[in-house]
Amino acid sequence: MGDLYILNTRCKLTDKIRETFEKAGFKVKVSTDSGVSDENLRGAKGFTAICIFVNKKIKPEQVEILKENGNKLILHCSAGFDNSPTEELKAAGISAARVPSYSPGSIAEYAVTQIMALAKNTHMSYVMTKKADFEITNMQCLLLENKTCGVIGTGLIGKKCAMKISGLVEKVLCFDVYPDNEWIKTIPNASYADMDTVLRNSDFISIHVPLLHETHHLINEEAFAKMKNNVVLVNTSRGEIVHIPSLIKALESKKLWGVALDVFEGEKKYIFHDKSKAGFRDDPDLARLAQFEHVILSSHIAFYTDQAVDQITAKTIENYMGFVGKGTKDEKAFVCPLECL
Repeated sequence: MGDLYILNTRCKLTDKIRETFEKAGFKVKVSTDSGVSDENLRGAKGFTAICIFVNKKIKPEQVEILKENGNKLILHCSAGFDNSPTEELKAAGISAARVPSYSPGSIAEYAVTQIMALAKNTHMSYVMTKKADFEITNMQCLLLENKTCGVIGTGLIGKKCAMKISGLVEKVLCFDVYPDNEWIKTIPNASYADMDTVLRNSDFISIHVPLLHETHHLINEEAFAKMKNNVVLVNTSRGEIVHIPSLIKALESKKLWGVALDVFEGEKKYIFHDKSKAGFRDDPDLARLAQFEHVILSSHIAFYTDQAVDQITAKTIENYMGFVGKGTKDEKAFVCPLECL
């Protein structure tokens, strides 16, 4: 019946992927509903692949629908793939592929931008001056050049962040379970340290780790207790890394200067949607978080640049071509073990 069924991403990525696949001669259908309801998934009946982005999540019990549809492949338009049930897909004989990396500089730039916005109170000034309020009593900023930035996780994005922030701060402290001791030598004012040292000595902390059992709620009450006062925290990795109730407690105690979360636990029903009418009425923790002046919540947009959209699209069609035998398969991009392919 068709090649690709796109669960509507509600961003330009949908149009770019559709146009690219159709130009290559493939039949494409875009879901009218942007959710991941059973009915929406049944719309993929007869299509070889389903394309899914980070704002969608396929539940384990929905894999049976995919089997009934005859779907053979889940194409993740992201590096992460925790939004589909890998084990259940494997058991059903359905493959899954991802985009291992795409424009790491886009996400790194966004992280640095948020550090700057919070340190310089840009977000506060923007809101105040729109109302002709030019009072500066509470607008004193932080200087970066005599501060230390901690980078937790030095994969492609973390490395880019460390490189970009290194010219703005005095020192960069990095933590990674698998440190790259050759790469770190390329940044004169950067060094690796253990997690406790990074937490205790950083004025700014940027998180760039994948969501694993070991990293779930990595930034919790214990971690906040180790941090310096007036620290700036930025998370552009996965929402579940930061424990929201612990974050709220730290903010209420004025432990933190500011926080920027491009990702947050429970984000999937919010990101890429206008929820302004309902607000956060069903999520009291998020409602409380949004009340703090020095908290910036954004819609998982750190990735969203022209280069990233192009690279995600190119890798997605490459993965499909490799799967159907019309190109070389990048085994590293396929997240199911070989025996399920």
